Amino acid sequence: MLLSEIHKSTKEKFDAFNIQTSEIDSRAIIKKILDLSDKDFIIDVKISLSNKESEYLSKVVSQRLSGKPLSRIFGSKEFFSMKFDINEFVLDPRPESEILVEKALDLIQKNNLKSILELGVGSGCIIAAILNNSIGTKAVGIDISEQAIMTAKSNLIKNEIKNFDLVLGDWGSCLDMTFDIIVSNPPYIKSNDIKYLAKNVKDHDPLISLDGGNDGLDCYRVIANQSASLIKDKGYTLVEIGHDQAEGVEKIFENNNFLLTNKVKDYSKLDRVLIFVKKKIKK
Repeated sequence: MLLSEIHKSTKEKFDAFNIQTSEIDSRAIIKKILDLSDKDFIIDVKISLSNKESEYLSKVVSQRLSGKPLSRIFGSKEFFSMKFDINEFVLDPRPESEILVEKALDLIQKNNLKSILELGVGSGCIIAAILNNSIGTKAVGIDISEQAIMTAKSNLIKNEIKNFDLVLGDWGSCLDMTFDIIVSNPPYIKSNDIKYLAKNVKDHDPLISLDGGNDGLDCYRVIANQSASLIKDKGYTLVEIGHDQAEGVEKIFENNNFLLTNKVKDYSKLDRVLIFVKKKIKK
């Protein structure tokens, strides 16, 4: 059987269930299961599926049709050209979070920043991407979930990342030190809105990584309050936000003596990352 025929058959199954990423998903599944390259698809090689491969393909297609993301099916996700293992204890890395990394790296390079704190380290993808693309930097990652800390540590080691410490704690309350830059992608979904999220999110991402309280802003209140003592005088705090939360988050940080210096939009032209610095206190 030609590879194109297997691909077409798999794609048609996804199309029948109105899966918008049917082309991408079917190709990714076949490549993963049969260990094929993009070149194989261009050449349209002949493939002879073993019984085991056929059963595996059917199982994966069935799981995807049920709404399970490919990253959850295969247990890994690419982020910033690196591979991260994921599980039920950590958030599935989003492409939008790469914007947070890019802006952090810009500030690190332009201002020669060295010490980094990530509040809510999850899978470790953000802190790993920053450390892997900056020189002479050190980072601390904090998470309230012991399983998340273990996942992050494994991912950082697998990606050969050095100069990091991981701490089990409730945001930054356990720290007595200051940093040049703080980054965070906290839970920001309103508690009552979680049930309306896409099935691939609400059924597979951990609730603790989604629930931001009644107005979705609970975690920003904690981060802004703690950042006041955790960030150096000329340091930066970067947070990822929901598309309609810029005004609310800005007010929270302003009340904690921070000034918004940049509002960054994502690939859909929606507000995604806010960058703050401490206001100078007049004597």
